[in-house]
Amino acid sequence: MRRALSEATKRVDRWLDQVFFAAWEVSVLAIPTLWFLLFATPRAAVSLSGLTALAVSAVAVGTFRGGYVRTGSWPRPGHLPTLPIRSAYYSLVVGGTALLGAFAQTELGAFWPGVVVPAVVGVGALAFVPVVLAGAERVARLTI
Repeated sequence: MRRALSEATKRVDRWLDQVFFAAWEVSVLAIPTLWFLLFATPRAAVSLSGLTALAVSAVAVGTFRGGYVRTGSWPRPGHLPTLPIRSAYYSLVVGGTALLGAFAQTELGAFWPGVVVPAVVGVGALAFVPVVLAGAERVARLTI
């Protein structure tokens, strides 16, 4: 029993480590988009959806990268060759889902779409990061 608890604790600790570094990575790489979101309106709706998008993105990237949900091969956080693509992709996911969630929130007149829309769309979009990176690598190898 004690050994099983120890293994479970190690697994949760590893997952929290993955999520922590993913939060750092997503937050830093999406800074340009976060700066633009400061000026988006309506402010309350964008704030709710933006915070949801940022938090869910960190949890999703950490979960996918750690292999807890298999979506393909993820680069380590400091992998420089994929840095520009990851920065652009994270920015699009965070900014796009924040604005989409804010739009859904204002159109439906309730707060919950501002949480649900960025969470569902963001996780779905981030599941495709390995596919996007593999496609970009194939395109980069093409010669004219």
